[in-house]
Amino acid sequence: MYIILGCDDIGCALARNLNKTGEDVVVVDNDEAVMAGLKELNLHTILADINTFDFSLLPVKDIIAFIILKKNSQEIMALVQRIKKIIPNTFILSRVVSEREALVLQKNGVDCTVQTNKIITNAILTDLETAKLKRSAFHLVNVIKAAYHKGLAIFLQDNPDPDALASGLALKRIADDCGIKSRIYYGGHIGHQQNKRLVDLLKIELVQLKNTEESRKVLATVDKVALIEASIPSKNNILHPSVIPNIIIDHHQTDFNLVKGEFIEIMPKIGAASTIMTRYLRYLNIIPSPPLATALRYGIRVDTGGFTRNTTPEDIDAAAYLSPLVDAQLLNQIENPPMSMETLDIIGRAICNREVKGSYLVSFVEFINDRDALPQAAELALHTEGISTVLVFGIDKDKVHLSARSTDSSINLALLLEKAFGFMNAGGHAMMAAGSISLGVLGNTNDKKSLLKSASNLVRKKFFTAAGLDMEEHEMHKELELLTNK
Repeated sequence: MYIILGCDDIGCALARNLNKTGEDVVVVDNDEAVMAGLKELNLHTILADINTFDFSLLPVKDIIAFIILKKNSQEIMALVQRIKKIIPNTFILSRVVSEREALVLQKNGVDCTVQTNKIITNAILTDLETAKLKRSAFHLVNVIKAAYHKGLAIFLQDNPDPDALASGLALKRIADDCGIKSRIYYGGHIGHQQNKRLVDLLKIELVQLKNTEESRKVLATVDKVALIEASIPSKNNILHPSVIPNIIIDHHQTDFNLVKGEFIEIMPKIGAASTIMTRYLRYLNIIPSPPLATALRYGIRVDTGGFTRNTTPEDIDAAAYLSPLVDAQLLNQIENPPMSMETLDIIGRAICNREVKGSYLVSFVEFINDRDALPQAAELALHTEGISTVLVFGIDKDKVHLSARSTDSSINLALLLEKAFGFMNAGGHAMMAAGSISLGVLGNTNDKKSLLKSASNLVRKKFFTAAGLDMEEHEMHKELELLTNK
């Protein structure tokens, strides 16, 4: 049984709703007109002055909670004292007008407080967010529909991960709904076993481009171009720096002053671009097919580290919406692919070549063919006792590829890597980042041993310096350790 003390509009609505769910409700108030209206609904009412009402007349054993809806804090305090005197262990919820009042009441016996103006404000903010989403969705659809003649080219970040692949598919689905033809393009390669499995099982049609010249040829054949999971042309994507995309959708940290486009949706606080795309699908009443829902759900899970990092209520809400639509068998096949021998070898080298300085672990895995093995090695190394920040890097053709992970809330990995290796060469999130550095003249040497040494020293020095760690002192410690071991 719930006892409602005071029955204004909120009290009446609460009484009706509780009654509809089958709960026993008793309303106490001295407003005859209001009480008569509730009585007609077969609600149990007591016409009395709350301030003088004898609470011992109530069936004490059946009471679940008291709900006090008065506005005067002194009267609320007096009521609480009287109730607690008769029913010491009962639960009391009270309406309050401020945080300060809430603290005072909670110190004096109120179990829970509800600040009505905060609830109203949050409701308004939610509606305003919906209005913003409506405006953005309308703008996005109009930009897509403008590609009615030659279609839309959707460019993903280089070496696209599940979040990028799923987001690209979602944008393509929206284009299909608008009656606009589209294709998905990417630079680099897809090497991670799970990413390959995702593409194969979902039969995703992708076009791999080798250089910016090929991307320019693509642009000449379409009306509009979209950039997904990246925001600046040529930074981790195969578009030429001079290109201004029509659509940009991303969730990575970036320099907004450098971002140019017709439609721009960059939300660094959101855990995954798949979350952003799910919001658009929902608003546009486009129900994703089981394969698309599976890809989006998996994209959110991967980019949030299984909902353990960079996760927002929006990510949780999107995942909850997608879950009933997911093909569970398909998801299981994607999540459990066989590990390649090269990936196993790179992980092994990351372990053997690890270099620890305080809570930092850096490992150079030398020459690689599969850059997607780097994040797997970094994730594994992060579980090392005493380690909170990891950088794993290796050389693939003419570039040094980097993958970093951290659990240290005082470090922003994206900014750290940008500081160390340049804004256009790195980026990501506070706890998960990556980058690629051109070897330049170092890449032309035939002396692989010298190349490995130069690349290793360069990356280590830049990273440790950016992190504020004393490199020279670290080298001295290493030399002392070697002498001691001898």
